[in-house]
Amino acid sequence: MFIAIEHEIHDSAKFQDCVAQAATPPEGVRAHQFLPAQDLSRAVCIYEGPSVSAVSAYVDSVLGDSSTQYYFVIAEEQAVGLPAGQRA
Repeated sequence: MFIAIEHEIHDSAKFQDCVAQAATPPEGVRAHQFLPAQDLSRAVCIYEGPSVSAVSAYVDSVLGDSSTQYYFVIAEEQAVGLPAGQRA
C-alpha cells in the first residue's frame, strides 16, 4: 500500500541530518518521493509498505523530535501519478 506522510518540521537542520544518516528501511518499506517546502518548514513523502504502523515505526525512529508526522493511506484508485509499486 502507498502511504503519504506530511512532516511538520520543527528543526530543519536536525531533520536534514536525520534524513542523511537514515539507515536502510526494513524489508518491504520503500521511500518513493520526498517533497520539501522551499522554506523547509514542511515536507510530504510517499512511502510504500505493508501498513501505516510499519512505515511510521521506521520514519518516526529516524526523525525523532525534529518533526511531527501525519500519516494516511493513499486511495490508489483515485490517485494520479503514483510511482510503480514494489509489488506491481
